[in-house]
Amino acid sequence: MRGKRYRIGIDVGLNSVGLAAVEVSDENSPVRLLNAQSVIHDGGVDPQKNKEAITRKNMSGVARRTRRMRRRKRERLHKLDMLLGKFGYPVIEPRSLDKPFEEWHVRAELATRYIEDDELRRESISIALRHMARHRGWRNPYRQVDSLISDNPYSKQYGELKEKAKAYNDDATAAEEESTPAQLVVAMLDAGYAEAPRLRWRTGSKKPDAEGYLPVRLMQEDNANELKQIFRVQRVPADEWKPLFRSVFYAVSPKGSAEQRVGQDPLAPGQARALKASLAFQEYRIANVITNLRIKDASAELRKLTVDEKQSIYDQLVSPSSEDITWSDLCDFLGFKRSQLKGVGSLTEDGEERISSRPPRLTSVQRIYESDNKIRKPLVAWWKSASDNEHEAMIRLLSNTVDIDKVREDVAYASAIEFIDGLDDDALTKLDSVDLPSGRAAYSVETLQKLTRQMLTTDDDLHEARKTLFNVTDSWRPPADPIGEPLGNPSVDRVLKNVNRYLMNCQQRWGNPVSVNIEHVRSSFSSVAFARKDKREYEKNNEKRSIFRSSLSEQLRADEQMEKVRESDLRRLEAIQRQNGQCLYCGRTITFRTCEMDHIVPRKGVGSTNTRTNFAAVCAECNRMKSNTPFAIWARSEDAQTRGVSLAEAKKRVAMFTFNPKSYAPREVKAFKQAVIARLQQTEDDAAIDNRSIESVAWMADELHRRIDWYFNAKQYVNSASIDDAEAETMKTTVSVFQGRVTASARRAAGIEGKIHFIGQRSKTRLDRRHHAVDASVIAMMNTAAAQTLMERESLRESQRLIGLMPGERSWKEYPYEGTSRYESFHLWLDNMDVLLELLNDALDNDRIAVTQSQRYVLGNSIAHDATIHPLEKVPLGSAMSADLIRRASTPALWCALTRLPDYDEKEGLPEDSHREIRVHDTRYSADDEMGFFASQAAQIAVQEGSADIGSAIHHARVYRCWKTNAKGVRKYFYGMIRVFQTDLLRARHDDLFTVPLPPQSISMRYGEPRVVQALQSGNAQYLGSLVVGDEIEMDFSSLDVDGQIGEYLQFFSQFSGGNLAWKHWVVDGFFNQTQLRIRPRYLAAEGLAKAFSDDVVPDGVQKIVTKQGWLPPVNTASKTAVRIVRRNAFGEPRLSSAHHMPCSWQWRHE
Repeated sequence: MRGKRYRIGIDVGLNSVGLAAVEVSDENSPVRLLNAQSVIHDGGVDPQKNKEAITRKNMSGVARRTRRMRRRKRERLHKLDMLLGKFGYPVIEPRSLDKPFEEWHVRAELATRYIEDDELRRESISIALRHMARHRGWRNPYRQVDSLISDNPYSKQYGELKEKAKAYNDDATAAEEESTPAQLVVAMLDAGYAEAPRLRWRTGSKKPDAEGYLPVRLMQEDNANELKQIFRVQRVPADEWKPLFRSVFYAVSPKGSAEQRVGQDPLAPGQARALKASLAFQEYRIANVITNLRIKDASAELRKLTVDEKQSIYDQLVSPSSEDITWSDLCDFLGFKRSQLKGVGSLTEDGEERISSRPPRLTSVQRIYESDNKIRKPLVAWWKSASDNEHEAMIRLLSNTVDIDKVREDVAYASAIEFIDGLDDDALTKLDSVDLPSGRAAYSVETLQKLTRQMLTTDDDLHEARKTLFNVTDSWRPPADPIGEPLGNPSVDRVLKNVNRYLMNCQQRWGNPVSVNIEHVRSSFSSVAFARKDKREYEKNNEKRSIFRSSLSEQLRADEQMEKVRESDLRRLEAIQRQNGQCLYCGRTITFRTCEMDHIVPRKGVGSTNTRTNFAAVCAECNRMKSNTPFAIWARSEDAQTRGVSLAEAKKRVAMFTFNPKSYAPREVKAFKQAVIARLQQTEDDAAIDNRSIESVAWMADELHRRIDWYFNAKQYVNSASIDDAEAETMKTTVSVFQGRVTASARRAAGIEGKIHFIGQRSKTRLDRRHHAVDASVIAMMNTAAAQTLMERESLRESQRLIGLMPGERSWKEYPYEGTSRYESFHLWLDNMDVLLELLNDALDNDRIAVTQSQRYVLGNSIAHDATIHPLEKVPLGSAMSADLIRRASTPALWCALTRLPDYDEKEGLPEDSHREIRVHDTRYSADDEMGFFASQAAQIAVQEGSADIGSAIHHARVYRCWKTNAKGVRKYFYGMIRVFQTDLLRARHDDLFTVPLPPQSISMRYGEPRVVQALQSGNAQYLGSLVVGDEIEMDFSSLDVDGQIGEYLQFFSQFSGGNLAWKHWVVDGFFNQTQLRIRPRYLAAEGLAKAFSDDVVPDGVQKIVTKQGWLPPVNTASKTAVRIVRRNAFGEPRLSSAHHMPCSWQWRHE
């Protein structure tokens, strides 16, 4: 099925990706909708931390680091025990000590006097070493272990402990200058206490009893000083105590762990790619941007900067000053007007970077110069005296890309390490917080330096410099990362994964596409947390603006007797009030009835710049005289000056602008005034709407564009390519990234709004999730000419909405006007969109557009249990135990031991028995021994001598068709499920997780529905299949009378065309309890219900199912309507079988 001519559209949202492939004719008219689907994803947010928008990656990172820390601690303690044994010290377990705070007393005694008894001394030293190894305190990772061996002053935290000890017990011990931490703690304990005190702070707690004797963070040098004193007082020889000392304080440095995984320079194989924090990269970046700027001279021709001009700008931008430098500042420095500088906002020649609105600087140097006050002065002083190579060494150390302990002998790092070693711990902490740019450049340091020199000393831009220095072809580009390569932002990574999978499968099935068009909303390439924060700020500001605008509306109705207040009326009144009732141009008094609205700076071509800062309320005469000319040009004319118009006076009027404090914050007021003054000073028309007006400028959009372009067109960009220009153009897959507003404008212009067959509505709403697929289809058929025309229409529409039709101007609805260059192409595009609309409606009506979501089939790497640790319920072994209590045994081994006792009854449990004995893991327990049981009824696992809930760690559920046979041999069927917890699958991670046997002692079986468990154990159950979160359930309610919430739901949507799809497809959202599912409508989005219908129209049952807890049917109830579980492939097609062992669809209903 290869060789199709087709176009791909991708619509990227914050929690969704719309995907579409449209087959087109040779004239690019739509022929067939090959595929369209909406993919829903969680943005990387952990479902248990959705409210805080904490990502799975963050949570799994915390869990992984905790596991790693505990593993390393066990390994370190084991090595210490081995070393103690080697030197003849006994290993004393803490639980064998029976006196309160015995370890602290032992440490204090060892530091105070020599213990004569050799055996007691060795036991005491072992106790002290093992205690200190478990509670070492904190050490900055820049510090070596051996730095603790030399003399170190006690820390500030030690001083806090000393002051607290004096407050508790002002005796000689507490007052001594050289008291060790243990001696100070014992001094406080000796003061007496009514109940055992807390020594350590309860982390994160605000309760009064959370405070302990010890400071929140004791430093390792404090414990090291105590340990050295212990070794000295106890006369331990150096060849014995130094290895023990190093073992106690040994730590693995987290720095430099990724050093071996750095990619290679494509222009200099064998050399590692440079850090983006390196000065070499940042200098190269500055040079690259400068060479892509152009100057518009008096001849109106664009020219490159001369070598001298490039060098002058470069010198300004590499200066270490932290003061802002703008493009206007650089133009002033060179003697140009800002309007003469061109290229800002565009991509560099080779598409590697977009020239931003701020000139690039040496970011690493600026961050160092702006570092914390504690470290700034010495760090800047060192920086000024260091060489370029020493600068780069310091940057590598601060970027955590090298392990300081591994480069101590490297002379290149000597100066930087000497500086770091001279800092105290507070300064080291501040040094560690210097935030340098992350990531790697495309080239090595040496290549970057060569390219920078070439660009600054010749007329070459980067493109020419690469050809000159490295003899690459004219079309060569550096390789882009694979499309699906993660970037570290979980939300973006999910987009990359879904886009990559779809493109690979499309290519495999139909060959290379003609084009790949991507559209994204503003927040789609950010994290969920950032997007939510941005949304909250927007809504907050919008609410303030709404209140202010309501007051303006009331004022217009009262003062101007206006029944209907339009947007243009509000804009005009707001401008008049802001300008204190004065014409911005001449200063004459204006009123709502006498003023007109004018664009301060017109736009070349079609449309206008319709921002508030480009609108001015002016008198009719000024508006007539200025006409379609920038204010700064008109203000110089004789007519304007005769009328008293001047730029200087206009700027003074701007300075006196009045703003409603409830509508604008002070910084917004300042920015607004600056923007208006910039418009007044501008001498050229705004540039015509072009590619920059329709393309996305987001960094991630550029990165995605690069990756997809490289994947499909790499042959044209490598030196070995041997294809001519004509062949290259034929083979090329065009890749474009459009702003989100382009699609919205396209839907309106093409008449799709109002004609599309969504559930409940005939226009786009956020209720029907398939709108993402529809948007992807629309963007697939987009082209640059159509997008540009759409943006021109939008500009005209907005301008006419705000200031009305100008004399002789035609309505925006007629644009492009007949006879203009774009008229024919735009109407051809409209015809194509009519065909696309028919194809989309046919697919929507016949349920061929799927809604899918990513599912987790492998074991998760997030949190294994809740953070709260509950105490176990302790019960003497010989006492009577109910069956429910035994079910809650804290370990599977304990459950097995209890249930295998001869007097155990499945219903009654165990009776009292004073002679009862059991064996658990080779340990014998008698009737008086207390056994641990989970106190909660919720599913638990044993953790740190307590228990924690694991209800959030369900991997899947297994659905069974069970039966009971009556006396006549007739089977009565029922359906049930067993929730399978991740903890029961840990040992089976390499097996089929969905069929691995579950022993009776597993948490999954013990917390399963009793009648299902019994049916399984008696062989009266048929395994139908598994359910995971995200699974689609196809349901059929046609033969069932339903009421309640689900009845209201069916009745509500049955009144709409396509409403049957609202109850046909459901998605598993969780497992409410041991018998009930939590499912939601697959095609409906909760956030869209309120926007589609008012609250008083929507029944409560519909609200609960769509926006609240969802539908919670028992598995047995769901089985009456469930037809099958639908698992889908990359195209959203049901997967009925799989050669690669992927989960397949399965039949639920059995007649």
